Amino acid sequence: KARRATQEEEVEDVSHHHGVFGEDAGKACARWKQNEWCQQGHRMGTTISSRKGKNKKQQQQLFQRHTQATATTRTTTTTTRKLVTKMPVAVPRVPYRTPQEGNWQWVDLWNCLYRERILFVGQGVTEDLGNQLVGTLLYLDSVSQKDLQMYINTCEGGQLVPSLALYDTMRHLKSDIVTVGFGGVMGMAAFLMCSGTKGKRLSLAHTRIMMHLPSGTARGSSTDMWNETRELLRIRGYMLKCLETQTGKSQEQLLSDFSRNTYFTPETAQEYGIIDQVLRPRRKAGK
Repeated sequence: KARRATQEEEVEDVSHHHGVFGEDAGKACARWKQNEWCQQGHRMGTTISSRKGKNKKQQQQLFQRHTQATATTRTTTTTTRKLVTKMPVAVPRVPYRTPQEGNWQWVDLWNCLYRERILFVGQGVTEDLGNQLVGTLLYLDSVSQKDLQMYINTCEGGQLVPSLALYDTMRHLKSDIVTVGFGGVMGMAAFLMCSGTKGKRLSLAHTRIMMHLPSGTARGSSTDMWNETRELLRIRGYMLKCLETQTGKSQEQLLSDFSRNTYFTPETAQEYGIIDQVLRPRRKAGK
């Protein structure tokens, strides 16, 4: 009875000081007593060697209990932080109605845009991205001959060979390719934007456009260096012919203008023939 009365007094004391009641007060009291005991055990551990009747085994037990309590607290804190910082962020899903069946289903955003014949080039064109875009273009062109819209925003440009493979595929399709540049369109990305169907090459009002011809270096024997140089000149000539068809400029002028990085505003790019129209914000009625 005396012990029970003492425990009830301790619980009331914790409830009065910490503002918790009921079962929470009992749990808080237990935790407070455990922490107090650990602190006392730690203090006892420092002076236990000077007391009589206390051997080394008891000292080690007290020290191990104190260490385990501290490690448990640290582990709990670390686990909580990991759970918070590793929250996954998935691709957003949107409701989409299938045209054949008419059923609504949740699909990821990029899949929904593909079904609406909209493609995004948001990074430098690599072999993986190039193959994915080529496969998507071929499939969509086989389904319908409606316009395909390609939105381009990349300052990295891309690798030469995958970009040329994508260009050849765009020329091969029966569907018209609507290219829309926004953000930054530089290097091979600008070449792809210029390669869209004439009259359907668009750009937003504040797009940064930069065009240049490919360049490179060669090492090894003189024969190897000559072969690399000849191949680079051949690819340059092929790109100059493509740009001549798309822009209406002569190859000599294109070679002189694009030997180095040449920057354009959307207006100057339209005058040069790289794009056909600059998209402006729509004005509301009455303004």
